[in-house]
This record gives sequence, C-alpha cells and structure tokens, in this order.
Amino acid sequence: MSIAIHKKRKLLSQELSAVMNNTIKYGPFAGMVFSRDHWWGNSDRGAMLLGIYEQEILNSIMSVRKKYSVFIDLGAADGYYSIGSLISQKFNVSYAFEISIKGREVIQKNATLNNCSNKLHVFGEATKNFYKSIPKKELDSAVILIDIEGAEFSLFDSELFSNLKKSIIFIEVHDWLYKDSRKKMTELTNNAKPFFKISTLTTASRDLSKFPELFDYEDSDRWLIASEGRPKLMSWLRLDPRGS
Repeated sequence: MSIAIHKKRKLLSQELSAVMNNTIKYGPFAGMVFSRDHWWGNSDRGAMLLGIYEQEILNSIMSVRKKYSVFIDLGAADGYYSIGSLISQKFNVSYAFEISIKGREVIQKNATLNNCSNKLHVFGEATKNFYKSIPKKELDSAVILIDIEGAEFSLFDSELFSNLKKSIIFIEVHDWLYKDSRKKMTELTNNAKPFFKISTLTTASRDLSKFPELFDYEDSDRWLIASEGRPKLMSWLRLDPRGS
C-alpha cells in the first residue's frame, strides 16, 4: 500500500471518529467507545465504528454456540475484540494478551471507558503456556482469536493444540511473510487436524449503502474507509473441536 493511501485512510478514519464520537454504532459491538489514545489500527477505526471491520470473522465468532462464554484474544492490539466481545454480551469474561506495553495501556483505558474492567484480564506476550493463566473450566468453553503477525506458526504446535482441544480457535493467517509459506501452513494444519475440524474464511463483500454517515463521501473515500489495507486477500482458519 502506498504511503499516500495509508495517510488518506488514517485521515478518513479520524474524520469518521469525530462524527461518530469514537463510538461503534453498528454490529455486535455497537456501543463500544474508543479512547482518543491508540496504539494499533487507527487507519481501521472507521471500519470498526461501522461494524464492518473483519466482518467475516466477527460474524463467525458471533455464530458460536451459547456454551462458549469466554473470549481469549492473542494479539489484542487496542482491545477491539477483547472488549467488544463483552459489549456484545455474548461472552462473560475476556482475556487479552498483548506484547506491547503501550497496547496494554490502551486496552486498560478502553476497558475503563466501557465499564468492563472487572470482566477483562490483560496479560503480556502469549507464550506456549498462555493457557495456564486461564482456569481449565473457562478454557473448555472459550473462543480463542489469534492475530500475532506471523508468530502463529512458531507458537502453535501439536502439544498446544492438544491443550486447547475443547476451545473454538480462529487464526488470522500471515503466511505471505515467509518464503516457505506452504510448508508452514501444512505443518500448522497437520498439527491441528487430530483435534479440530478446519474451515477457512476469507474477506468478502461489504454493503456501504446502509450507512448514512457515508452518504456524502466520494465513492473512492467510502471504499477506503471500508478497506483494511491488506497486502493480499485475507484468510482465517476456524478450528472447531472434533466431536462437538
């Protein structure tokens, strides 16, 4: 993505944030408020406020059965999912793992703004033992979202998948970062297959005609707001426990 386009996306998100008072208006996370401070994703803020950011993964998360009431976010950034999951009232407790100190500070600010600090637990980097920070009963009824910028291939092995075999897992795939991407994907899925049924989600269409906030924008700007700035067609793996 060119620097000019990145700057334009950021500017458009800032404009829309002002119009919408930094508050998500549509979708499952409607009502969630962002602080003015941010660490990650300020160019994506417009799409988040409209409830269309990573719409495919969001809808899939919201479709899980009621028994899954715990949300675990690896690579939590500013807390969009870890806090939004609580705002949606679909989940009772949320665990956010974020390697950045600044990111953790922003998550805490956003949790305070949304009056959910008592239901949110914030940790640093997720290691292979991250699951030990979570009670076993909660782990067995958890939805886990992984967005760790390519580290998914080194973090997740057969042993870790075995310890998470009752959870539903979503993995944002960053295979394009590696020359041996096919090998890494094969190894990741082979490690998961004994414990999970695997399906793939990809970025699909967006209907921008339903948002009054966008009516006066030029077509190109409207689509830049919806853009997630991906270097290629994005994909996620959804892992459902075998026998569930």
